[in-house]
Amino acid sequence: MLKISIKEKSFGKKIILQDVDLHILESGIYGIVGKNGEGKTTLFKCIVGLTNFQGKIVYNNFPLKNNDIAFIPTEVPIYNELTANEFSVFYKELLDLKTTHKIDLFDVPNNKLIKTFSTGMKKKAYMNAVFQKNYNVYIFDEPFNGLDLQSNYLLMNYIRELSKISIVLISSHILEILYKDCDKIFLLKDKNVQAFEKKDFSQIEKKLFS
Repeated sequence: MLKISIKEKSFGKKIILQDVDLHILESGIYGIVGKNGEGKTTLFKCIVGLTNFQGKIVYNNFPLKNNDIAFIPTEVPIYNELTANEFSVFYKELLDLKTTHKIDLFDVPNNKLIKTFSTGMKKKAYMNAVFQKNYNVYIFDEPFNGLDLQSNYLLMNYIRELSKISIVLISSHILEILYKDCDKIFLLKDKNVQAFEKKDFSQIEKKLFS
């Protein structure tokens, strides 16, 4: 069970999130939607621990630890002066992984410097490295941006597999993808969150743009 309780998150005097309560009781795919600037990425950073806020994040009644979470941001933090293979090794050593679950979901030129890669290829190399480890919680912030059609297909299939045993949070501007696969969708609007069950997904766009 994942409990996200954010009493307040602000930057200076500007409040971004307030009285946010998300309770996720089981593994599955959970969507986060909202207009630009509503705080989706800020919410993710609160969960991952990349920014301070008033509140707490709990997983199975214990504080959520960083090594329980895989975070794939929209723009991935990856070292341009390494090759894709070197970055995977670096990621493994950074997390002190004794064993890995390396699947190489995406085909990338492992021995070329990452600085020669396109934006989409960098994202694929980053995810290949992250997927060496199994996590309790996965966070994907606009993961389909910059990826080609086949890569999106591979990624979504893999997300479905992950969701069988893990909690997957995913934001996307492509609502149809979320409607198809999400068990529940959380709408972020006016600093707060409203939850929609699958049977109520048809109401999301009306609420989003009202």
